[in-house]
Amino acid sequence: MQILCSCIYLLIRILLYITDVLFLLKVYLTLFFFEVVLHLVKAIRVIKLKISGSLLVDSRLATWLICANWLSEIVFKTKELNSNRLAKAHYATLRSMGLPSQLSCSVCKAVCATYKTAKATNRWKLSKFSRAVMPVVWKRDFSRTKKGITLWGELINIIDSRPLPNGGWKDSRLKRIGNQWYLLLVHEVDIINPKVEGCIVGVDMGIKRMLVATNSTNAKTFFFKGGELNHRRSCIRRTRSAIQSVGTKSSRRLLRKMSGNEAAVTAHLLHVASKALVGYAVEVGARKIVVEDLTNIRDSSLSKGKDLRSKVHRWPFADMRFKITYKAAAVGIDLEAVSPRNTSRGCSACGYISASNRKGLHFCCKKCGHKDDADRQASKNIRARSVSIACNAMETGSHKAPKSNGSVDINPETCITHTYLGLVEDSAKILT
Repeated sequence: MQILCSCIYLLIRILLYITDVLFLLKVYLTLFFFEVVLHLVKAIRVIKLKISGSLLVDSRLATWLICANWLSEIVFKTKELNSNRLAKAHYATLRSMGLPSQLSCSVCKAVCATYKTAKATNRWKLSKFSRAVMPVVWKRDFSRTKKGITLWGELINIIDSRPLPNGGWKDSRLKRIGNQWYLLLVHEVDIINPKVEGCIVGVDMGIKRMLVATNSTNAKTFFFKGGELNHRRSCIRRTRSAIQSVGTKSSRRLLRKMSGNEAAVTAHLLHVASKALVGYAVEVGARKIVVEDLTNIRDSSLSKGKDLRSKVHRWPFADMRFKITYKAAAVGIDLEAVSPRNTSRGCSACGYISASNRKGLHFCCKKCGHKDDADRQASKNIRARSVSIACNAMETGSHKAPKSNGSVDINPETCITHTYLGLVEDSAKILT
């Protein structure tokens, strides 16, 4: 009896020990999961790759468009927006029309997504598919092997010198531009934690000069001129205006062909400028990029002349800020937006504010005689404003810029001495 009791007691101790081990294991796994979630942030990126070597893509696109338009008529009449039920009802027909298995499911999802958008925006009408764009599913339609990338079992050539992403590939798209096919490859990238050490880069954005940046470490200044963007956009607008004045059927067809040219040129140059700026920030060892918050800039141009008003309304400052933000985040650099009020009028040496300080691209303080490039001067003031906001947050807990009290002291090791700058709490409504 004693032996039986001892065995039962020992068994209970073993079970309690196993329970404690499982509990600790659960705690460790939970902590590890939260650590992974908090520190390994991922973002989606798209890389455009020129491809060649597949003779099947054109025929698949033609079949895809025929099936999509046939299915579009059915969805328009029946208003069936569930892709699973749609695929179950018409899968066999789509296969008999020549679509592979995965593309048959993809066309149902694409058509349903189009009509869901139409329903949400109250624009329900028959949708016609004519664009040379086709979805491809990772590890179903295309995959990566030791020999290269295969598309529907065929090996394709990548005509691109850039290295391919190592992993994290997702469902992507095929797109034809002219006679050339491209693979718009979607992949995941890891976003590293923001830096806590480094200098601050102040950026002044404008129309004549897209970006002018200075840093708090050295005197190296970054310039990116906007002449090419302004010239190419004005040429496209003049060409479009001349064609539109003809008023013939062929002119309207040419206008449809030209649609999107200006947007494509603008997006390309914004990518080039934002990439160059982030490269400059990495070179100087920056931890933060400070830009102007230009949310209300268009309101301030309503009282200006027609030419200036038109330029300001076409100024893609929001897209530029977006591209700088995600490119900087990929290298661990934070981005901050501050009020641009008086940044082009204030002197970085003595703080004196006057509209007469600036004449075009030249800055000369009327009080102390300090001379500098006007845009470089503005970038220094933007950088100083970020530092004053950080100092105010440490002292008062408020993350707003302190009101001007006649003197703002800033650590000269972090930024230039900056006084009388007129730091305000509200967004700017002036042209800088």
